[in-house]
Amino acid sequence: MRLLRLLTRGGAGLAVLLVLLQLVRAALPVALALAAGRLVAVLVAASTGEEAAGAAILVAAAFLADQVVWLLIDPVRALLARRVDGDLRARVRLLAASVSRLDVLESAAFQDRVSRAVDSGTGVARDRSVGNAAVGQLELTVRMLSAAAAAALLATFSVPLAAGLLAVALTVRAFVRRQWMRIIDKLDADTAGQRYEFYLASQAVVGAAKDVRLYGLTDWFAGRFRAAAARTYGPVWRELLGVLSRQWWATGLLLVAGAAALGVPAVAVLSGDARPGQLVTAVLAGLAVLGISTMGQEAYDIEYGLRGLAAADELTARYAAEPAPRRVAAASRAPAVRFDDVVFSYPGSDRRVLDGLSLTLRPGEIVAVVGENGAGETTFVKLLAGLYRPDSGRITVDGADPHARRAPVTVLFQDFLRYPSTLRDNVTSAAPERGADDDAVRDALRRAGATGLPEDLGTLLWREGTGGTELSGGQWQRVALARALYAVDAGRRLLVLDEPTASLDVRAEAQFHEQVISRVRDTTTVLISHRLSTVRYADRILLFRDGRVAEDGTHDELLAAGGGYATFFTTQAAAFGEEAA
Repeated sequence: MRLLRLLTRGGAGLAVLLVLLQLVRAALPVALALAAGRLVAVLVAASTGEEAAGAAILVAAAFLADQVVWLLIDPVRALLARRVDGDLRARVRLLAASVSRLDVLESAAFQDRVSRAVDSGTGVARDRSVGNAAVGQLELTVRMLSAAAAAALLATFSVPLAAGLLAVALTVRAFVRRQWMRIIDKLDADTAGQRYEFYLASQAVVGAAKDVRLYGLTDWFAGRFRAAAARTYGPVWRELLGVLSRQWWATGLLLVAGAAALGVPAVAVLSGDARPGQLVTAVLAGLAVLGISTMGQEAYDIEYGLRGLAAADELTARYAAEPAPRRVAAASRAPAVRFDDVVFSYPGSDRRVLDGLSLTLRPGEIVAVVGENGAGETTFVKLLAGLYRPDSGRITVDGADPHARRAPVTVLFQDFLRYPSTLRDNVTSAAPERGADDDAVRDALRRAGATGLPEDLGTLLWREGTGGTELSGGQWQRVALARALYAVDAGRRLLVLDEPTASLDVRAEAQFHEQVISRVRDTTTVLISHRLSTVRYADRILLFRDGRVAEDGTHDELLAAGGGYATFFTTQAAAFGEEAA
């Protein structure tokens, strides 16, 4: 009943139309049996040509109606299923968006549930679609009604035969369903393996296309895909062979039932207890009753979809109760940031990335964070943005927990996204609440030093499609910088730049501070970089070591102290042929 109620999520009018079409289709087997019986009766009775023609027209009309209804049902069914799936996907998206912590979104348990809830069929012989389950449940209900109607018609000829055929059909169906559902259990056992297969296939075709051509990796990818498929679906194939080997008694029972459906009416006609027309009607009705024993595709759709619906219910029960942080509000001034004895380890790891980190960022400061790889700089940014919760300690942005109220922060990560969309969208996506302001977009691009870009902000930045264009690494970096500056102008007064000069040449790096950092006003700025020439002009420089602040001061102060920062800087200066001072 729950699946049937889901049909209304695809549109009440479309659901009613599908119900009516299915009911017509359910009535057609009985109508065909009656029409065919009447045609035979008329022909045997040597009735007039008009009566025979009328009976033949009824039979033809029943066949034609069945084909027309089938043609109409298919697109209506598909559309309604897609709409129901779209509604579920929208609800899952909203739920995922309300989960503020990346450790939850990245967990295997969350991803497995999401894969089950919205899987559109990337595996072998299955489409775990709640929409397909809903329309499949309607189809199965109508098939049951059709079998019951056929049994009622057959009962007018022989009640024992009708009851016996219906009992056999339902028994065989229940047995076969139980066996085939074990195959579905095997299919559902390894969603991670199925995701890995999809990843391999997508990398071979798109993600690693250059490497495939350059290094001849076709066989390499194909071999790993075959190995992954064997690991994931080997248990399924073995179970399939076992199920097929256990079908002998069901096949034998159906053969006996089919012989009864044909033989009992035939014997009755030969003995004079029934007329030929009744024979045809009874045989067609009996075969319609036995038709319910067949496991149609709707049975698998229902089972797969129910599992997807159960996964969506688990997601709702587990995560919907978590209070989502309130939307970020535009800040009128630069915020202050405090970390008080913050400890953090990534899920599944015992190593403390941050170990008692305490620091204060004053409003409007430009603070550079440096350190060796793995010192915790990027993790510090993720906690500051509210993407993870600390294991212990407290983080506040203007006195508020960033998990309770989203901080007015914009972050340019080193692995920033390159949206396959327009130049305009690639800039405005960091502040969707502001909307698209072309003048502001052009101003942000100018301040980011972006040159050589298309004049038309509607130009697609997408290498896969026609009519688009691709940018160089440095141009993409400038576009990403413009995206961050656009968000700052929208009121996100906490700006974090993680390795902002990674794709820029030495000359562009030298211009970076003047063009970008020094022009950001009323903003607290955090600059993370391993190229220390970028951070020397910051108000303060924090050196991270072992998850804590090891050194804190200006560039000149830290050089004079002769500690770790001084060593890093002089080493890099020598490598680039610069003076350390």
